[in-house]
Amino acid sequence: MKQKVYLVQPGYLYGDEKKTAYLPYAAGTLAAYAFARSEIADAYAFGGFICFYEDVDAALRKLNDADVVGFSNYVWNYRYNCELAEHLKQANPRCTVIFGGHQIERNATPLASLPFVDFLIFGEGERGFTELLLALASDRRFSEIDGVAYRTASGEVRVTDNSPCPFVDYPSPYLSGVFDALLEDHPDVSFVALFETNRGCPFHCAYCDWGTTKDRIKMFPMERVKGEIEWFAAHRIESCFAADSNFGLFERDEEIARLLIESRRKTGFPLHFDVTYAKSDNPRVLRIACALYREKMSNGPAISFQSLNPATLKAIGRENISLDTFVRELKNYEENGLRPYSELILGLPEETYGSFTKGIGRLLALGQHSYLDIFRCEILSNSQLADGKIRARYGIETVFVPSSLHHVSEEESRKSFGTSEIVVATAAMPRADMLRANLFSMVVQSCHHMGLTKYIAMYLFREKGVAYEQFYESLTEWLSRENEQFRRMRTVYEAYLRGDGNISCVDGRFGNITWFPEELFFLQTLVRLDAFYRALRPLFLSFIGDPELTDQLIAYQRLFAVTPQAKTKSMAFSYDFHGFFHGGKETLARRDNRLTLRPAVYPDWPQCARFTVWYGRRRAMTDALVSSPGIEVE
Repeated sequence: MKQKVYLVQPGYLYGDEKKTAYLPYAAGTLAAYAFARSEIADAYAFGGFICFYEDVDAALRKLNDADVVGFSNYVWNYRYNCELAEHLKQANPRCTVIFGGHQIERNATPLASLPFVDFLIFGEGERGFTELLLALASDRRFSEIDGVAYRTASGEVRVTDNSPCPFVDYPSPYLSGVFDALLEDHPDVSFVALFETNRGCPFHCAYCDWGTTKDRIKMFPMERVKGEIEWFAAHRIESCFAADSNFGLFERDEEIARLLIESRRKTGFPLHFDVTYAKSDNPRVLRIACALYREKMSNGPAISFQSLNPATLKAIGRENISLDTFVRELKNYEENGLRPYSELILGLPEETYGSFTKGIGRLLALGQHSYLDIFRCEILSNSQLADGKIRARYGIETVFVPSSLHHVSEEESRKSFGTSEIVVATAAMPRADMLRANLFSMVVQSCHHMGLTKYIAMYLFREKGVAYEQFYESLTEWLSRENEQFRRMRTVYEAYLRGDGNISCVDGRFGNITWFPEELFFLQTLVRLDAFYRALRPLFLSFIGDPELTDQLIAYQRLFAVTPQAKTKSMAFSYDFHGFFHGGKETLARRDNRLTLRPAVYPDWPQCARFTVWYGRRRAMTDALVSSPGIEVE
């Protein structure tokens, strides 16, 4: 009788009404590679996947006949996997439990602390998992398998060498059919497919565990790539996410993008293709991004920096594109109708509060008004920053918090089965400064990039020479004193930096889903926008100096707020704001004019929040000038 093998890679269900989830791609690659071997197929039967956060008792019932269970571990599911594996071992001591994935440190430490786990697999899992299955079905020694940890009969923990994997043409989990039953069993779930055309990363940033293997990039055959695109269409997969670390780096990536576009035109699927683009001045990336954007398959690309502080970049082993190149890329994208955003990481070594805020101000001054994604630095198990000597060198202090869940239902958010190790202080940025930097980030994201004060800040920079970081520091200080909802957000961050809870926020007015703090602060301000501007008028006036100009500038900013059931807006101005901000005029001139805006119409706050903030904030959709059908200038 064949032994039964199951794979566990749980993930969250996103959304409130329509549910979305990721297919368990990593686990699928293990099954596809293993069961392509006749020796495995003869000895084992594949039982299926656990891919949602089910009640542990319900999951155990599905695993009641399991002989081998493999767990794919990530930050967001490690705690759940440990709980399920422990109960599984208690209920079925003869079952072999295997742990692998990015969360597993490449040493004996995890196995020593996890008595319910029999084996660890390090690095890429396909080969190790298959070799373990073969060894379990024969008399082969575990010591002959590369990159595993196991216990001897006497209880001693041993670790084998983890040599780089040779190039292997791993079979596709999609084309192998391992996901077919999963799709049939869950017709109500819209699954997102990871699309891996190559594996590996040429960069070795200290905060990331993607390039730590220092292995060459492995390219999957184009026949496989084409077949998977056909599979996505045949199975009506709406969204794909490119698992490639630098899409657009290779010449063939342009052909892959063309095949996706042709599939969308011919079959309607996939609808969306999210991608991490190559981080270089690459005309190919521009062509790919423009083609996907025109097809409405992808948003604007990210032009990432992580930091603009030279000392920080040296500490993390990263080189950015030059700022001149950044300006040129911004111009190229915007001329093609795209709105690229940028990424920063808060809490990196050698970053001070001053270098961080000035870096943000620099990006705004160079024209990055679409969006900034600002991530909190998280210590990943196999990254360079996880090393004790590195931590000591840079004075890195961390706390463990439940992994934050955004854009999931409030009920789903309570199932926080992951734990994140977040940097809360460094030698260069003590905790008080880390709190200030978090609040400053929230203000820039909600007030500038989502559009509460963007045009006011742009006017002050261009006409009054007020640095962006100066204005937003003043705004942050004012909000800390005068704005009640901002103070509530401050307490959320204070608790988070103590290790007390996460930063997911809920407000039923905007649907039964969780939001990032900057998103919810923006939405809550939008509900009472007139009161917000009335309270802030003295601060704006202190910078501008002219009451009439201040009031008209506030009115211009107010015009582009996106709210539910909006009607056509028409407003007269004595200044040519539109020419100044959007028409290439270098100075603001007095000129009587009237702007008429026909905004996009959303039926209620949940729909408005979903489409402009959740789906659209990286594309500046919170600005009615972007999200609306058009504007007339008379």
